[in-house]
Formats: sequence, structure tokens, C-alpha cells
Amino acid sequence: MDEGGRSSSERRDAIAREAAGWFASWQAGTIDEQAFERWRAFDPAHALAYARVMAVWEAMGRNEGAAETTSVTRRRLVGASVAGAALLAAGSGLFASRAYAWESASTGVGETRKLRLPDNSMIALNTDTALYWRFSTTKRELWLERGEVALDLEPGPDARLRTRHDGAALTGGRFNARLQDDALDLIVFRGGAFPADSALNPAALQAKPHHRLSFAGGVPVIKPVSSNAAEAVLAWQSGDIVFFDTPLSEAIAEYNRYLLRKIVIDDRSVGAVRVGGRFVSSDPADFLKAISTSLGVRVQETATGYHLDK
Repeated sequence: MDEGGRSSSERRDAIAREAAGWFASWQAGTIDEQAFERWRAFDPAHALAYARVMAVWEAMGRNEGAAETTSVTRRRLVGASVAGAALLAAGSGLFASRAYAWESASTGVGETRKLRLPDNSMIALNTDTALYWRFSTTKRELWLERGEVALDLEPGPDARLRTRHDGAALTGGRFNARLQDDALDLIVFRGGAFPADSALNPAALQAKPHHRLSFAGGVPVIKPVSSNAAEAVLAWQSGDIVFFDTPLSEAIAEYNRYLLRKIVIDDRSVGAVRVGGRFVSSDPADFLKAISTSLGVRVQETATGYHLDK
């Protein structure tokens, strides 16, 4: 619940209605541009909601033809925006200029994707991920809505990486960012990162190479990253998944991020068994065979997934 006592879904719907209202004002030619810019800059969620509205409008225009887009799509757009969850995150666009507009990319479960950003930085999206960005000559902003990304940032102005609750500033370098239980977990492999909150002391909280900047618990904490942990984090970029003496319950939770047909533990005692090894993330066959033959775990495959017990 936010300070006004609203749930996150109520707040999201309220922002979607505001974004649709701004869009309608723009189309009617009555928009107060300064007021709109203040609203949009107040919260990244505002900018993203407006980007979604524009994406829906653009998608409708592509599907229906430009001649009849304006009146029909605006009515449907506002309706979709009020519904909130009906809006699909994609596309970009602000009325002033597309040069500093939000762009986006996403992946489904089991998919990965690599992209080049406007400044030639490279980014890779892991399974079930949604990322937004907008770059100018003086600003680099990224918004991780869900999932995990690997960033190889070119030198330039500090990049601001935000999530719904957390934010970090990144220098040029190499990073892995993941949302875990809705908290940002950022690992630095090259360059540096520090919390974006101006109330904190960046110098005291700067994460250097082979360190993790974690916002779990609501307070940013920096810890060193072991070589095993670094290998496990980097494995997904090669299509692999790596475990080092990991409880089976945790290993399966990690594996299920990549699978449409989930692995389910039916016998709770099985979850405490510890496992290790490197496997293909998209296909659990070798992993399931390994725990069956070496640990005596019984694996039953069904139409919807895999069930484990003793």
C-alpha cells in the first residue's frame, strides 16, 4: 500500500488513467506542455505509463490504418488505459521528440535477446524480462520492470538504472542486474555503481568490480562476489545454468525461471538435498537425469511438468 492507502494495482491503474488523460489532451491540442513535463518527470512510473499509452496508440495505428486511427483509437486507448492491466508494455514515444523517448524490449519465459543501445552499449535480456531505456547526449536512463539483464555500457554520463522501488547509478562498465523478490540485485564486473538516492553518500557506497550492490530489505548493501557466484551469474549468457552445492529447492526455483513446464517437488524432504553442476537452461533433461541417478530422486514427467519425490 502507498501513503494514500492504495494498493499497487490501484496506483498503477490511477497512473494509467492520468497518462491516458494527458494523451487525450495532446490529441485535442489542449495539453499544457509544462504541466505535462512536470507530471512525467515526477516519477519514472509516469513516463513509462505514458510510453505504454503511446505504444498502444502506435500499435492500433499500424493495425487499423492511419486514415481512421485518431478518433477510434483514442476512445479505445483511454478505455484500455483505465483498465491498466490491459496495456501491453512495448514501443515508445513522447510528443516533443523521439530523440529522447522511451524504447523497450522484452523476452518471454525461456527466451534471451541481445541488443545494441543508442550509444553502442550492449545489453542482453534473460528469460521473462522487460526493460525500457532512453538515451540522450547527456542522460542515460534504464528501467528494469522485471527479470534480468547484462549491461556492457560504453563510457559516458552515468546511467541511471531504476526499478519500481530501487535505483542505481552506473559508470561505463559491465554489470548484471536482476530483480529478486522485487528488489534490485546488481553485480559489477567492470566499472562502478552506487545507489541513485541522493540522500545517501555515493562515495561510501560505491560498488567496485566483483562486488554486489543489493537493495534486498530496502537498504542498499555492498558485498564481495565469489568466483563461484560470478560464474553462476554469467552462465545464463551462454545458455547454461550453474549450481554450487545448492539446495535442490533453490536449484529448481532457478530452473523454473526458464521453463514453461515447471519442476515440482512433491516430497519436501527432497528439497534439502544439495546439488551441483552445469546444465543447459532450456532443457532440464540432463539435470533431472543427474539427480535421479546420483541422488535417488524419482522423476515423474506429466503433460504439464515434472514431479519429484523419493
